[in-house]
Amino acid sequence: MNEIIIKGLAVMGGLGLAFSVTLAYLSHRLKVESNPLVEKVLDILPGINCGACGFSSCRNFAEAIVAERKPFTCIPGGEDVNRKVSQLLGIQSQEVKRVKAVVHCGATKDEKKVSSFYVGPTSCAFVDITLGGLDCKYGCIGLGDCVSVCPAGAISIKRGKVVIDIKKCIGCGRCAKVCPRNLFELVPWQGESKIYFVACNNEEKVGYVKTVCERGCIGCGICVRIKDSPFYLQNNLSHINYQQISNEEILEEAKNKCPTKCIQELNA
Repeated sequence: MNEIIIKGLAVMGGLGLAFSVTLAYLSHRLKVESNPLVEKVLDILPGINCGACGFSSCRNFAEAIVAERKPFTCIPGGEDVNRKVSQLLGIQSQEVKRVKAVVHCGATKDEKKVSSFYVGPTSCAFVDITLGGLDCKYGCIGLGDCVSVCPAGAISIKRGKVVIDIKKCIGCGRCAKVCPRNLFELVPWQGESKIYFVACNNEEKVGYVKTVCERGCIGCGICVRIKDSPFYLQNNLSHINYQQISNEEILEEAKNKCPTKCIQELNA
C-alpha cells in the first residue's frame, strides 16, 4: 500500500514539475513587451480607471492614444494632465471642458411620500423595476447605486438625499450611467464657487407633483420670468440653459423666489 502511495505521489510530482516548466516556457515565449511610452503616459494619467474617456481602464486609454496619436481628452486629469501627455506624444492638446455632476432630485426622505414598502435587494435598479418604495416615479430612490460606482468618493446619501461634493467630483459620468431614473446631469463648471440646478425631474402637472413630494417643481414659471433668466419650462418642469447664464445674481434670485425651493446649489 505504501509503495502505491509513494508511486502516486511521484507521478503527481512529476506532472506538476512538467506543467510548471511548460507554463514558464509559454510565459516567456508569449510575453508581450510593454511600450515604454505607454508606461510614461500612465505615470501622468490619474490612474482611477473612471471610464470617462470611453475606455475601460487608463492603460487601454494610454495604449490607444500612443498608437493613434490623435487628439484626446482625459476629463478628470484636467488641463495639466492633458497638456503633459500631449507634449510627451507631440500632438495638439484639446481644450478640457470642466463638468460637474448634479442630481435632479433634492428631496430628503421626509419630503418624499411613500405609501408602499419595498422588500428585496438594496439596489435602485431593482426598486425602479418594481416601482415600490417611493410614490414619485421620477424621484431619487436613494439606495446608493451611484455612491458605489463613483471612483472619487464624491457622492454620499444624507437623509435619503444624494449629496455631491463638487471639490471631489471629476465629471466622469459614472453616476449618470448607473442611475435607473436618469437623474444625473453633467453641467459646465468654470471654477465658480457654486453650481445652481433644478433639483426635480418630475414632468407631471402640479396636482400630481404635490401629492408625491414636498420639494417638487410645480411649473409655476417664476424663475423663467426673471429678467435675463436662463431658466425655461419644458413638460411642466423648469430647466437651466447653462450657456445663457449671464451672472450668478439671477440664479440666486430664482433660487430665493422658488416656492418649493427645488432650485438648489452646490457650493465648493
